[in-house]
Amino acid sequence: MVEKAEVHQTTTVNVTFRAVLLGLLLIPVNTYFIMANHLRFWSTLPTTMALIYNVVITLTVLITFNLLLKRLLPRFALKQQEFLTIFVMLSISSAISGHDMMQTVVPTVPDGFWFATPENEWKALFWRYLPSWLTINNFSGLEDFYAGESTFYTETHVRAWLRSIFWWTLFLTVLIWVMICLNVLVRRQWIEHERLAYPIVQLPLEMTRPDGRLFRSKMMWIGFAIAGGINLINGFHFFFPALPELPVRHAEIGQYFTQKPYNAIGWTPVYIRSFAVGLAFLTPLEMSFSLWFFYWFWKGERVLGSALGLAALPDFPYDWSQVMGGYLALACFALYGGRRYFFSICQNIFSFQRRHNGNGAGTEIGVDNAHRLSEAKEPIPYRWAFIGLICGLIFLLAFSYKGGMALWTVGIYFLIYYLLGLSITRVRAEVGPPMNRVRSTPHEFIINLFGARRLSPGSLTMMRFYFTFNRGSRAHPMPHTLEGLKIAEESNMNSGGLIVAMMLAIVVGILAAFWAYLVVGYEIGVVSGLGTGGYNLLQSWLYHPTDTDIPGIVFTGFGFLFTGALWWLRTRFPLLPFHPAGYLLSVERWTMGRLWFSIFIAWAIKTILLKAGGIRLYRKAFPLFLGLILGEFIVGGTWVIIRLLWDIEVYSFYR
Repeated sequence: MVEKAEVHQTTTVNVTFRAVLLGLLLIPVNTYFIMANHLRFWSTLPTTMALIYNVVITLTVLITFNLLLKRLLPRFALKQQEFLTIFVMLSISSAISGHDMMQTVVPTVPDGFWFATPENEWKALFWRYLPSWLTINNFSGLEDFYAGESTFYTETHVRAWLRSIFWWTLFLTVLIWVMICLNVLVRRQWIEHERLAYPIVQLPLEMTRPDGRLFRSKMMWIGFAIAGGINLINGFHFFFPALPELPVRHAEIGQYFTQKPYNAIGWTPVYIRSFAVGLAFLTPLEMSFSLWFFYWFWKGERVLGSALGLAALPDFPYDWSQVMGGYLALACFALYGGRRYFFSICQNIFSFQRRHNGNGAGTEIGVDNAHRLSEAKEPIPYRWAFIGLICGLIFLLAFSYKGGMALWTVGIYFLIYYLLGLSITRVRAEVGPPMNRVRSTPHEFIINLFGARRLSPGSLTMMRFYFTFNRGSRAHPMPHTLEGLKIAEESNMNSGGLIVAMMLAIVVGILAAFWAYLVVGYEIGVVSGLGTGGYNLLQSWLYHPTDTDIPGIVFTGFGFLFTGALWWLRTRFPLLPFHPAGYLLSVERWTMGRLWFSIFIAWAIKTILLKAGGIRLYRKAFPLFLGLILGEFIVGGTWVIIRLLWDIEVYSFYR
């Protein structure tokens, strides 16, 4: 007897060819903007922000152009799902070309040879360990890269880079493919079961609604006018100092604490950044409270440490080993919290049941009927996602081993790397901070645990290369891929087709990043310390090998236990407003120092609105804060575009 189950399904919209094509055509334009801004001015860097402003500007231009299409050629007007496909593709490709990824990868390729001197002894220390297929030692093709006044479009220059571009593109594509497979496995738990907030995706979803309600909202235009007006007035003040300025970035209260131990509070700015106020308003209250509360928690540690004489300890209290322990705990406890779901996935992947047909014959299937129905919503079947994950990891293992890395080191490295990636993805999904920087890295963990002395020179060299995508994780690709799956869920888009679009965006994005960096580099000459920084680190590992860092391991354990305790308290006392992510995010004093007051303003306003008028008043004010983000990004981003077009200094809305 076969039971019939009533299943309600919403028709999904397929990813269209023209949306993917348009996204691919826009990737080089956005990538060139990012690279030229980085190499020429090193200011207002879009990929240091959670919501990448050049992508928002591009989406706004497309929506404006689409209004004309609706009037003149309505058949060709873009739909919401097409806008969102383009948004996801541009977000991922922009993240790849970011400050902590391709902007470090490209100079790493030649810097190890070009900047070797008799004084730093790089040639004797590690030249023989540098894989020839990941680097360039052809000096005739590099001179113009550093001197400028040339062009990339010569046979000598192109040929010098081709082999390295191929291998780095292949490696980074597989690296991000593994992230997508992991996100497919956690998607249902974090999107449907736990229903995390995903604040970052709220603006593009609202901007692309078919009814256009956001752009008809007076509240949105009020917010746009406030943020845009600030950037417009301050932008003109930059050119004409006699004009008034709105002092949103001048207050600093740390200077008033001059006596010990209170002077340990250090630099404490009180800045108002419109986009940060807007994004923080989208964050759940307990999250925004935790961000500014733990910023002052760390300040309190500094004052207490000064009073107790602990300030003499290295990096006290901002020990990045402690933060690494916290992020590892966050990933582990997030996975543990969904253990039943992940156990069911394991059953899906590894177990087989027999279903009998009417003749009594048996057919092997992976899961029962209910599981098959639920898996139909997944972009990739769990079993294929798992196979893709394993194949990707095998490639990374073989690639690293070919580069000289010991197999056991590779295993530990990528275990830590992907746990860290899961943690960063979880933080963005749950908290959605305006900016996020994670200085803790897998190589730091491995060096602390084993010491550089126990690692082979080849392993240390490959870890130096992997430093290129581990500098600060401000634009880590993994959260963008999961947010793409969230967008597909919210807009009834075919997520399988979106993954195909993501993979195309990844490959084209990597190639476009190489192209844009090299075109600008050969034109103006590369002046960047991002490539040499990792080689200096490798030099220190080889020249002064260390043993196990016992204090570092202790701090890692403390960070793990403290974060775990905060997680346990939240599960036991749900109303407790202390989220462990706030503790980890607020340790970055330079990033959070510029943002904490904006987050505090958003938290205070949101608290008052909810207590005074409930959810109804909150929803009424919601478009105003989206307008703050849009106004800052559109007007502030326009100043950046003017700077690139006319090669002049302008007002920077974030620095």
